[in-house]
Amino acid sequence: MKIQTPIYLTVALAFLTATPLAKAEWNVVEKANPLGPGSAVDVLQNGKPVARLVHGEGQIKPFLHVFGSGGELVTNPGLDKAGKGAGLFNHHRGIFIGWNKVSSELGNYDMWHRGGPGQGHYDIVKFENSAHKNGGNIVAHIKWRATKKDDSGSDVIITERRIFKVSRPGDKYTQIDVSFELKADRDVSLGGDLQHAGVHFRAHTEVAKRNKETSYLWEPSEAKGGGRVIHDKHQWARLLFPIGKRWYTAQEMNSPKNGVKELSWRDYGRFGYFLAKSLKKGDSLNLRFRFAIEETDEPANAPKQSEVQIKQSHKKCSQRYAAFLKSID
Repeated sequence: MKIQTPIYLTVALAFLTATPLAKAEWNVVEKANPLGPGSAVDVLQNGKPVARLVHGEGQIKPFLHVFGSGGELVTNPGLDKAGKGAGLFNHHRGIFIGWNKVSSELGNYDMWHRGGPGQGHYDIVKFENSAHKNGGNIVAHIKWRATKKDDSGSDVIITERRIFKVSRPGDKYTQIDVSFELKADRDVSLGGDLQHAGVHFRAHTEVAKRNKETSYLWEPSEAKGGGRVIHDKHQWARLLFPIGKRWYTAQEMNSPKNGVKELSWRDYGRFGYFLAKSLKKGDSLNLRFRFAIEETDEPANAPKQSEVQIKQSHKKCSQRYAAFLKSID
């Protein structure tokens, strides 16, 4: 017996076959910071925040927030809505760069812990932001300023272009390619130590209260260190951490051209790479990193991952690092 398909079902199936799946819409929007003082630049996917650059009045330095798939904040804001310091070591905020010893003819400045009026500070003079079909880009032009001026009337120590390229590969995790393009406006020394300088990630302040539940992986894995890992060929580091009932990993990938020698990590959710540098007037320092932030399965032996989970996570991180290297060749 021949079975006939109802005409309305045939039409519906034809429509589904012919209609492509809806693609994500990306936008980059400048606005007031809804979580505290200063201003914000949001990278939005279908109207939901994926990343947010926070800067301006009331903030000690520009930094990038990252949001989870449910809209939850994954990174540390450092301040409450009233602008008061909140949480442990609240000068660690999101994805950030800084040195606690910035020295030039205009004086010595701590641009890690401090910033703003009466301090060395970061001044974003313009943005060149854009959105495309696969993500959004924030491009900030920044002046690192002193409290003094030279004979020509300039207070600029460093001129920087900072680029964040935000995407969601396969809509499975958030990928952020970061470039820090620094040019010295005068002879300058960028110094300090691995706990107070470099390019770092800081998880939400909740993680500091659950520091017994965090864990790290890094490569090269043979390099050992209790919070300080020294090696000539640092590749990547990965933090596993909880927020509420969800679990996340944050991976920072280091370009071999950065010249990094030291990795710093802390169980409260702050980690990153340190390097010191002395620049002559006109010299450039270009640093490139990639971050991957992903919601992941709960550890099998909570709060610790099983050996199988550790191997799987290590393999995934290594594959992503290989893709990063290929992208910057």
